[in-house]
Amino acid sequence: MMEDPKKPTDKGQASRFLKYSGMATQMLGTILAFTYGGYKLDEWQQNKVPVWTLVLSLVSIAASLYLLIRSFTKQ
Repeated sequence: MMEDPKKPTDKGQASRFLKYSGMATQMLGTILAFTYGGYKLDEWQQNKVPVWTLVLSLVSIAASLYLLIRSFTKQ
């Protein structure tokens, strides 16, 4: 039997799954690390409004999205 060239192989599916799950893990880790850092800064400065938490979490989301888009455009 001939295989359909458009149909992805099991090896290709596993490779893509690992690639995308690695990207998701990196994004989650970056966002959590920056948010935790902002939380600790707010705690250290005794801020009533969590300014650093908000700023660093938004910066981490923007940075993660930038890196994600950049990795997709390279392909």
